[in-house]
Amino acid sequence: MKFHANRFRKLTLLSVAGYLFIFALAAKGVSFYASLHPSKEDMIIIDGIVKRIRLGGNGKSTSFKIKSNNGTHVYSSYYGLVWPGMERIRLEDTVHILAERNRLKRDEFITGKKYYIWELIYKGQHIVAYEDVRELVTGKEESLNRFINRILVASIIFLLIAYLRKLNLK
Repeated sequence: MKFHANRFRKLTLLSVAGYLFIFALAAKGVSFYASLHPSKEDMIIIDGIVKRIRLGGNGKSTSFKIKSNNGTHVYSSYYGLVWPGMERIRLEDTVHILAERNRLKRDEFITGKKYYIWELIYKGQHIVAYEDVRELVTGKEESLNRFINRILVASIIFLLIAYLRKLNLK
């Protein structure tokens, strides 16, 4: 047990580089998993009645609690966006939604299942269009992916430098 405790106390340049590389790989994996969205045909179709409305903005998410045949669940827009027309939706109104389950939600057992809205139709009018959400989400994910790729390349270079330095010290 002492061996492991001492190992973490004495950080070397190589071990720090290794930890950063592992962190970058984990971030890349999570980013990849989060970007696996179902096609429009595979989305969850919800026809339900609005039971609670919370319009977002200023960093808060926009969400609707909707009762349907699948139960009563929370459906949120991506990035807390308030789409034009959402403010007209009232309690007890009927809405049609295409949704994706939030797969990264860890406390689902306590708070219940949560979903992201990909399409929202209210009184025959598209409030949120699938194509608009797809463009928004892929744009944000591409930006995040570029950032993670840069961190991954930097961590590989750092790891290589630390390894070569260790070889030169021997």
